[in-house]
Amino acid sequence: MIIKKEEVTSGRNLNTLSAMHPLLSPGGRRSRYDLFSLRYAFVVGKLLCLLIAFSFSCTEPELNVSPTTIVDEENSTENAKINAACGCTYVVPANIHRIDGNVLGIKPGDVICLSSSINYLNLLFVNLTGTPSKPIIIKNCGGTVNLKPFGRTFALKTQNSKHFRITGTGSSATYGIRITGTSLGVTLDYLSTNFEVDHIEVYNVNFAGIMAKTDPSCDILTSRGKFTMKDIKIHDNYVHDTGGEAFYIGNSFFLNGVITPCGLRLPHEIHRVEIYNNKVKNSGWEGIQLGSATVGASVHDNTVENYGWKNIANQRNGIQIGEGTGGQCFNNLIHTGVGHGIVVLGLGDNVIHDNIIVNAGFSGIFCDERYTPGPGFKFLNNTIINPKIDGIRIYADLVPLNSIYNNIIVNPGSYGTYPYPRTGQDSYVYKLSKNVKLQMSNNRFTRNIAHMKFVSPSKNNYRLLAGSPAIDQGKNIKAYNITKDFYQGARLKGNVYDVGACEY
Repeated sequence: MIIKKEEVTSGRNLNTLSAMHPLLSPGGRRSRYDLFSLRYAFVVGKLLCLLIAFSFSCTEPELNVSPTTIVDEENSTENAKINAACGCTYVVPANIHRIDGNVLGIKPGDVICLSSSINYLNLLFVNLTGTPSKPIIIKNCGGTVNLKPFGRTFALKTQNSKHFRITGTGSSATYGIRITGTSLGVTLDYLSTNFEVDHIEVYNVNFAGIMAKTDPSCDILTSRGKFTMKDIKIHDNYVHDTGGEAFYIGNSFFLNGVITPCGLRLPHEIHRVEIYNNKVKNSGWEGIQLGSATVGASVHDNTVENYGWKNIANQRNGIQIGEGTGGQCFNNLIHTGVGHGIVVLGLGDNVIHDNIIVNAGFSGIFCDERYTPGPGFKFLNNTIINPKIDGIRIYADLVPLNSIYNNIIVNPGSYGTYPYPRTGQDSYVYKLSKNVKLQMSNNRFTRNIAHMKFVSPSKNNYRLLAGSPAIDQGKNIKAYNITKDFYQGARLKGNVYDVGACEY
């Protein structure tokens, strides 16, 4: 999906600085019942969703293509030795586009190799069926594999496959599979589930680097209740210089669904997804976007830099925890971007902790509700430095109680601009109105970064020096079972918790 609503919520339009800045739009909210605006946005969004579905997914036509006859190439003795060393069950030959597990007799535990000596275009893997204990492996062999399908819609796609892993660990290179020159880098499409994607570099693509979702269509199997994507791990990848999102996981319209030619369809849920240890640089839209992840979602230990460079409204945030998504977002470094550092629109049970957010183009964290059956959003031990607008801007007034504990917020850009009855303190934590139910304590707010005594902010080292006012000043957060700080040190050292993302 392309049109998302991180800044348009129940008639609250934050698409421009003037609309979201209280100096220009003092203190009020737009009507929650602005039906014309909502209907217009809804219709435009759905039309663009359909456009993307037809332009990028090509899901059902791909599956209906007749199987390509596979003819194994003659390997030299040298290549045979390399393939044997990689443990290859099958090596994808040159000039092959579609690899069908049923046609080839691929079994659980088999290893499908991509040879570094072959110049592949784009590859479509279908009907791969492993098991939890014996996943099917797709990996590089003999060195780094480069996929450069210039002018093609995607580089590497899976369909109707489960229990498999795509990995670039088949050589000494950190990223043994490198992808460039296409619209989509890796796309885990049509009913793909139970997979792992790691050690892949995707760069200079027109749209998303890594995408994982099955968008609703007239095929009833794609709808919620018929299909659930489960047990997903996406880690240790490097995605940079993308036209759209670097990582686009799950559908953006959990609550209201998608209009298809067959009527309204609700997108599938994702259960147990972990996105971690990835690097993002220069994403045109969001760095990481996760939606419809209702059970066991975790986004952690990622680095996102220079996000949202295209500056498209609603498409320019560091990390977006979207509709229908619960769980945790922690230990991420989000540095310099056009939009918010983190946007949270999740289930209302979300715990956002130990993130370091520097030079956000809007607020460090923006939070609002969509579908929120949870008890309230929790923001704990985050360090937010130099946001252009506010430290934390919270609009979630429908959940029972939001909590903001143990955060460091330094030098929000909107300090000193708010008219009465607002004050500079509102720039640290901006509440939409008195209807936002919020519990705050043990936070440290300052306009002078030197006051916090960080080790070296210019080198992104936000550890605490001796004498920092953050030491031993935190609220007891034992109930949240947070055991590590941003730097993987013990969260509690001594008898009292510290404030911010690092425990001294």
